[in-house]
Amino acid sequence: MNTPIIPLRLVGTAALVALGLVACQSGPSESEKAALSDNARLKNEVLSRDSLIEDMTRSFGDIEQNLALLEDREKLVSPDEASLTVDQRQRIMRDIQLMNSLMKESRDRIADLTKRLDRSTVESGSLRKKLKALDAELASRDSALTLMKEELLAKDFKIEEVNQRLNAFELEMARREATIEQLGNEMHTAYYAVGSAKELEEKGVVKRDGGVLGIGRSTQLNSAVAGNSLSTIDTRNTDRIPLAGKKVELVTDHPAGSYEIVKEKDKLAYLKIKDPDAFWRLSHYLVAEVR
Repeated sequence: MNTPIIPLRLVGTAALVALGLVACQSGPSESEKAALSDNARLKNEVLSRDSLIEDMTRSFGDIEQNLALLEDREKLVSPDEASLTVDQRQRIMRDIQLMNSLMKESRDRIADLTKRLDRSTVESGSLRKKLKALDAELASRDSALTLMKEELLAKDFKIEEVNQRLNAFELEMARREATIEQLGNEMHTAYYAVGSAKELEEKGVVKRDGGVLGIGRSTQLNSAVAGNSLSTIDTRNTDRIPLAGKKVELVTDHPAGSYEIVKEKDKLAYLKIKDPDAFWRLSHYLVAEVR
């Protein structure tokens, strides 16, 4: 009886399969397990770090928005009037309660972010610096809010009223209303400056380009003008800009017919805005050079 001859190639293949089965049965080595564990840990650390940074970035934006609303509400709360109507008192209380709520929400978020940062392995220098800056701004707003409350208490407002906060639903509704109002105010905010060429240039409102020995030079609005160099107005309720001198030249562009220069006794009195929509359409800046 002849014994079948098995090709060497098949023997090698069988041996490899057998070794593979043994390896599968024995599982990964200790070094392989350690490597897998390290990879999983590093992956979790990266995901945790990215999640924290994303949350902090989003929270910074939310807190800055709260600060902007706080500043906006401060401008609207005016308890200086001798007597307040019922509607005025209600409006003031609503704004104060909104401000209380925004302050509490912002401080809570800063505290939570600080704790999460303490527990994390994130390189936190710049993040902590940002948190401190936001906390300092909140402290400044808190001081202003405290002064307003003292003025309200002097006008017979109740302490429990001025310290009251809105519930979650009321806060969300009040925030939306305040944001819409804030956007409307920004849309109708304009800036102006009136002065001689030298005054406007010294304040950084205008810049002069071109020309030789002062001849042929053009005066233009400085795009980097500082806000404190300009006066702020609401275009919805401002139709006159005071002028002084004998002649005036507008540095900024405004359509002819949308305004009128009014004089009294051969001297400039004011600029009359006849068509606000047209006047401010090209620019929300008005710079008038007087001589």
